[in-house]
Amino acid sequence: MVNDMFSNLLSGLLPIFTVLFDLSYVLAGLVAMVFSVTSSLLQPLLGRWFDRTQTTWLLEGGLALNCFGMSLVGISPNYVVLLFLVGTAGIGTAAFHPPAFSTVARSSSASRGGSMGVFLSGGNAGFFLGPIVAGLLVSAFGLQGTLLLLPIGMLTALLLLRVRFSERPEPSLTKSTQPPNRRLLGLLATITALRSITIQVGVTFLPLYLVAKGESLLVATGVASIWLGVGVLGQIAGGHLSDRIGRRPVIVFSLFVGAAIFYGFLMTTGLISIILLALSGGVLFASWSVIVTMASEAAPDNVGAVSGFMLGFSIGVGGLAALGFGGTADMLGLQTAFYIFGAFAIGGGMLSLFLPKDTGDVGSVMVVK
Repeated sequence: MVNDMFSNLLSGLLPIFTVLFDLSYVLAGLVAMVFSVTSSLLQPLLGRWFDRTQTTWLLEGGLALNCFGMSLVGISPNYVVLLFLVGTAGIGTAAFHPPAFSTVARSSSASRGGSMGVFLSGGNAGFFLGPIVAGLLVSAFGLQGTLLLLPIGMLTALLLLRVRFSERPEPSLTKSTQPPNRRLLGLLATITALRSITIQVGVTFLPLYLVAKGESLLVATGVASIWLGVGVLGQIAGGHLSDRIGRRPVIVFSLFVGAAIFYGFLMTTGLISIILLALSGGVLFASWSVIVTMASEAAPDNVGAVSGFMLGFSIGVGGLAALGFGGTADMLGLQTAFYIFGAFAIGGGMLSLFLPKDTGDVGSVMVVK
């Protein structure tokens, strides 16, 4: 949760940097893209390395580096330094996730979807808190208030280190004779990419969208965080539900219905709009833990590499989408850009119809005859 809180501080701070450095929406999107690309490029490589070496210090080291980069963004003297610090934080989060996912994969296979949902909901809780914390700190102390978070992140990293050394070594995962299902992994990666485009532009630009609608920064970050906060509940519910009814139905429902509700948010105002935004977060985010679980089941001997790839690919594609969204928003406006980019989740829903029907059937992919 702490790691992802630092990762999403940027969402709450981006409206301020846009004004401070006189940025276009494209340049604002580039800030998000730098974080996304640095973490996405390294995450699969670090995941592969972790699978081979079980280098557990990546967990604490990654958290500390992410914390260091994001805590210093508030004192960035210019745009270039801001990009450098954001990139440093991206490297940190790339190191953190592979060992974290591998630990979750050691849980009971009978409830792996639920366990993954709980774990990822912690990340969503951090994402939920990120913009709120950023808004509160800036309102009270100005941009330099982000420095107050540095000791929190470092102490958390030290606590993780102490806990790891005080516990017994974790048992190794039993090797499987099942080869990785590359076709299924490719389909899941494509669904992830399409889903992530809609999700990432929402995470990055919802505060800007609400500020442009006339809300204060504190209100805008708070409302945007509601989207992520309800998404925490969606992660947990989606994971547990997939253990009962299967992975595919949850993913299909999440992407089709979540996108439809998000469009409802764009078409309404006031309290109804906020309620629809919250509901869309709960439904859209429900698919993520299920996708990651399904991918780990498709390659049981390479959980670190596969989870690192899925998350890294998600972040990378989402970051590139943020840049494209910024250019579209510069030309057509923020609301029109949201209408266009919301359709990518629907595309992911269409592809999810070709996933295997049975929960445990990761050895096949449906083919249309």
